[in-house]
Amino acid sequence: MNIPPKKPHFFKPVQPGFKHGIKIPVGFLKYLKGEEHIEHAILKRNGKRWLIKLNDKRFEKGWGEFAEENDVQLGDMLVFRYEGNMEFEVCIFDSTHCDREYAEYLQEERGGGFCLLEEISKKFKFKVPSSTFHVCKWSHQ
Repeated sequence: MNIPPKKPHFFKPVQPGFKHGIKIPVGFLKYLKGEEHIEHAILKRNGKRWLIKLNDKRFEKGWGEFAEENDVQLGDMLVFRYEGNMEFEVCIFDSTHCDREYAEYLQEERGGGFCLLEEISKKFKFKVPSSTFHVCKWSHQ
């Protein structure tokens, strides 16, 4: 499999019925040449991996667990970065246009070390480096 130097991406808006699966866009299939026979994909997020069964280039069995564990909601935008070998790193952007991240602890850097601020279940952090985007503040809506 020949992967271009820049890792290809695609995005999918989360629409009704998403818990049953999400289809890989037809235009993206050119990056999967030679891998048509593969029946599974691996989705990665925050260091965790999910094995997902593919059915006609659609993420299906295992997708529901991924969506539930990552709190995927209607209106979210998913960005899939292809890593090769049917592995995709997934970013989830919520309705505030911020990358949704989950962390056991929120930490603040102080003097070269880390100081525990508080235990939380969710944090929102904007991760796309670009001067065309505005920085999102920590908030829950």
